[in-house]
Amino acid sequence: MKVIVVGGGVAGMSFARGPSGLMGPGEVDIQLISKAPPETSNSHAAQGGVAAVIHPSDSWEQHRDDTIAVGAGRCDVDVVERVVRKGPACIQELLNIGARFDTDTQGRLSAASEGGHHAPRVVHHSDHTGVELVRVLQEQMRNANNITIKETLLALDLLVTEDKRGRRCYGVRAIDIHSGTVHELYADLVVLATGGAGQVFRHTTNPIGATGSGVAMAVRAGVPLRDMAFVQFHPTALYDPQRKGTFLISEAVRGAGAVLLQPDGTRLMEGLNPTADLAPRNVVARAMHTVMREQNVPHVWLDATRIGKRFVQQFPTIMAHCKAIGLDPIKEPIPVMPAAHYLCGGIRTDVQGRTALAGLFALGECASSGLHGADRLASNSLLEALVIPRHAAAAVMVGEQLGALPEDRELGRYIDTGSTAAIAAVVAVLRDVMTDRVGILRDDAGLCEAILELERMHVKVDRAWAAGERSLSFYELRDMVAVGRAICEQAIAEPRNAGTHWNGDLVPQTHNQQDLTFDRA
Repeated sequence: MKVIVVGGGVAGMSFARGPSGLMGPGEVDIQLISKAPPETSNSHAAQGGVAAVIHPSDSWEQHRDDTIAVGAGRCDVDVVERVVRKGPACIQELLNIGARFDTDTQGRLSAASEGGHHAPRVVHHSDHTGVELVRVLQEQMRNANNITIKETLLALDLLVTEDKRGRRCYGVRAIDIHSGTVHELYADLVVLATGGAGQVFRHTTNPIGATGSGVAMAVRAGVPLRDMAFVQFHPTALYDPQRKGTFLISEAVRGAGAVLLQPDGTRLMEGLNPTADLAPRNVVARAMHTVMREQNVPHVWLDATRIGKRFVQQFPTIMAHCKAIGLDPIKEPIPVMPAAHYLCGGIRTDVQGRTALAGLFALGECASSGLHGADRLASNSLLEALVIPRHAAAAVMVGEQLGALPEDRELGRYIDTGSTAAIAAVVAVLRDVMTDRVGILRDDAGLCEAILELERMHVKVDRAWAAGERSLSFYELRDMVAVGRAICEQAIAEPRNAGTHWNGDLVPQTHNQQDLTFDRA
């Protein structure tokens, strides 16, 4: 069996471990391709940790209930239960393969508090858990003799065929970003684990490669999506207008005692939610966005001075970054703003990662397994990226093989015909439209304006593609436009406000302490 895994983050590597460990070199051949090393992935950048029940006072039922509450009832309960129940075993398996998690003075695993959780259950490695997970999984990849890793291949499109059994995926078309050579790679199974799409917004905590390529490929292949209206904005990204990119200030900082302040120094979240600064992310981000808009300020403040010198030990990565730009979190508040952080929806899958297209699985942030619903509970993403790939691997090992596959082939080298400046200008407009019209607060007029603008972009991109426009920046623009359209279309179709989707033109129907539910009039 030949399997192509597109994406080298935690979800992709977690999947590759399954069949490679249980099937011999002659039984399965796994090609893991990505356009960059895993050190540039969302997984590697993850600060918080893995949500898992490790204390006797906690329970998987409470973890389930917290997940569903934050997801505003839009979660698939069966998927939630399967994933959260695997949390403790997942942590133990990571420990068995050499993962290092923080412990208390008695040697017991430490668990941090984060928004939406009613108990401390975020297992972590300082404030760079993603780095640790990538380290141990990379080691597993290197020790497997039936996994081939290629870190210079940008996947462009799925290869789809149709016969009497129906449509199925049988490979990918990809380009080597160094040589420019276009390849067609064939496989019995393709697994998309391409990460998120934060780059369609003006400010994002995601790395530069998070352009939604997996979702875009699925759109072009006619594979159904789900919950694309729900884009999570992390409340506390560092406001630093002098630098490109956006640095995340982990929610665990608030879990350790930091609080958000308005520009005048008063508590921002006090009285707005029973859990105040540890309310679900969509609640906190909306409150911050409202203050910033009403007071015409570019940021609010995160006061971590009350954590004191513990900040250095608990958050060394954040401390080093702040110090590098002249901030001292022990002595002064940190300027923060919301930034696009996580795509809660994606390619529709079941609990084993199967999509509606035979031969295609999707895992991690590019997938919509039903775990997150309308908003992701903090640190559930790494848990999902560790658990569901194991279910997927088990399904693959009993899956159908295509038989004789064509030989992989080269289609020649592309000629760079793109104007970098012109494409960058279109990307800037796309980000402005998505941020201002399809961001934290939405309304009907803005959503309609956004979809019209994105339709115009889509037509231009299609015409340019047909005319032979080719460049790496153009490929990414093509993906970003496809993802932006999908987000807009599903946001317009949402009849109720829930989680991260907040349309001011929807009429309030009920009130509760955590959030509001709205319907169309």
